[in-house]
Amino acid sequence: MGINEVVVEGFRGLKVNVKLKRVNIVLGENGSGKTSFLESIFIPTLLQSELNNNDIRTLLLYTLSARGDVLSAIQTLSDSEVLIDGVTTKFKKIDPYIINIEINNIKVAEIKAKPWSPLTLAVLKTNNKYSLPLYISTSFDSSDNPKMIYDVVKRKIRGESTFDLLLDEHGRLTLYYDKLPVYVIGRGLLKRELIRLALMSSDILLIDEIESSLHQDLLTEVLNDIKREQGSQVIFTTNSNEVMKIIGKTFNDSEAQIIYLSKAGYKTYNLSEITNFEKPFNWLGYV
Repeated sequence: MGINEVVVEGFRGLKVNVKLKRVNIVLGENGSGKTSFLESIFIPTLLQSELNNNDIRTLLLYTLSARGDVLSAIQTLSDSEVLIDGVTTKFKKIDPYIINIEINNIKVAEIKAKPWSPLTLAVLKTNNKYSLPLYISTSFDSSDNPKMIYDVVKRKIRGESTFDLLLDEHGRLTLYYDKLPVYVIGRGLLKRELIRLALMSSDILLIDEIESSLHQDLLTEVLNDIKREQGSQVIFTTNSNEVMKIIGKTFNDSEAQIIYLSKAGYKTYNLSEITNFEKPFNWLGYV
């Protein structure tokens, strides 16, 4: 199940009201809120997913840790609302260390984060509006993140996966790709395969900085995978002019759109309108 419309009011300072297509490219200079926009969609859909509470907790902590400092990521949240297809998610700051999350005025989660104390996240039962939203951050390969993603999605894979969980030489359960432990394969190859895995299992896929770690040939393959896999709605950010050139050759206006964020506001564009940006596109190298 995809998303038709998103209204963000105050989440990390964002104010956005957009209708989504199957593929959505989020553009904007550093600090314009691209990552925050992905978070504002992912957290509410995750809390309304069919995943069990333990998987929800794992993916939520993974998302917050992508900012580098989980404590800061939580403490910089403030009172805000996100409306997705008529369902309202409210983030309520109880004090500097506690955030309550409500969906349609029912509390579904509580996050506690204090300095020098373990972070706690209590998730309560909510509805199952979405099957499996997934978020692939720029730190997708750090620690056990690939194994964690595979653990969550393996029950929903639509097709055969090149990943498998096997015992390594030390007797530890390790994620393997094509008979090799994932920590020995290239970062770009791992990202491509994780995106393919996500496309085979998720209904909503969010990717931060899609071009990060991907050679142009791998990026082209990923974009073609996104075009071909119709079961997932995809929202991703980019800062690359080269990515935009490849996107323009891969998708048409009926399939994809651009959501342009700036500190002054936001605007949506068709792919064919890329040269009509109100601000020159030279910050991406586009002439």
